[in-house]
Amino acid sequence: MSEQFTIDFTEETGTSFKQKPVVWQHSLATSSLFSDEALIWLIENHPRDHADFCTMDRGASDRASWRGGDPGSHSGAELLKAVRQGRLWINLRKTCNIHPQYQAILHDMTTQLRDKMPGFKPTSMMGGLLISSPTAAVPYHIDRSDVMLWHIRGHKRLWVYPLNEETLPEREVEEILLHEHNDDVPYNPAVENQAMVLDLEPGMAVSWPLHGPHRVENLGDLNVSITVEWSGMPTVIQNGAHITNGILRRKLGMNPQVENQGAISRFVRFAASRVLRKMKLVDAKAACKQGYEFEVDPDQKNAVTEYEAHSERAA
Repeated sequence: MSEQFTIDFTEETGTSFKQKPVVWQHSLATSSLFSDEALIWLIENHPRDHADFCTMDRGASDRASWRGGDPGSHSGAELLKAVRQGRLWINLRKTCNIHPQYQAILHDMTTQLRDKMPGFKPTSMMGGLLISSPTAAVPYHIDRSDVMLWHIRGHKRLWVYPLNEETLPEREVEEILLHEHNDDVPYNPAVENQAMVLDLEPGMAVSWPLHGPHRVENLGDLNVSITVEWSGMPTVIQNGAHITNGILRRKLGMNPQVENQGAISRFVRFAASRVLRKMKLVDAKAACKQGYEFEVDPDQKNAVTEYEAHSERAA
C-alpha cells in the first residue's frame, strides 16, 4: 500500500532549509497509520533491538535522569497505556525503513523534497517513530546528522538555538562525534535569549541547521512524530572535518576551527578522518549504551518500576 500525503513547502522554505529553522505543513496527521491501533501493532511488531524505552525528569539540563528501560513482555496496548499515564519516550528506530507501509512515507517524503529542492540529495535517510507521554521532555542536545521532525499527534514546544561558541563550543561537537559521550550537551540558561521557540501542532514539520542545539517539552497530550535523520555529502564532509579536528586537538594540542576552514580544507580533513578510523583512532560505534535502569510498568502511577541499583543511587 502506498500512503500518499502532501506538503506545503514554499520556495522561501527551500532557500532557508539547513540555513536556519524552517517550518512547513503536511497531511500525515490524517493517516490511519498513526492511530492507536496502528501504534499498538508497531510497538508489538517492531524489532526490540531497534526500540528505545526511556524515562526522564522534566528539565532542560537534567541529562542524568534520561535513562533506558525494559518494556518486558507487556502488550502493545499495555505499553501505549503506560505512555499515556507515565513519563515515557519510545523511539522505534528505522520504522520507515523496516515496515513496508511506512517505507512508502519515506519514499514519498524524499521524492517531494527533491521536487521542491533539486539540491536535496541525501546519501542516507532513516525515519523513526517517536511516541511520548503528555509530560515527556528531551533535554538540551544535538544530533549527529541532519534532522527533520514531522509532527503528527499531540502538541509540543521546541526550543532551537543557533550554533556558536556560547551555545555549543566546537570541542563539544567533536566529543559527540568521537563518541566520548552521548548527544546531550551542557546547558547554560544564559543562552535562552538566543532560542527560537516553536509550538508544534499536528501537521507541522520542522528542520534546523546541522548540530543546532535544541530541547523539547510535550504540552499535555500524547505525542507522535516521525523523526528523519539524513545526511548529504556536505554533512558527511563536515562531520569528518570535526572528527579530524578533534584528534588534532587531543593528540597534538592544536586548536582548529571548522568555521575557519574552507571547502578544500574540510574535504582533506574528512578524508583524514576515514584514515583515522582505519587506524582505530576513532571509535565507529557509540560508547553510550547503558543497561536498563527500570522496567515499564503500566500498573504504576508513573508507569515505571525502578531497579534497585538506580533506587539506591537516587537515594
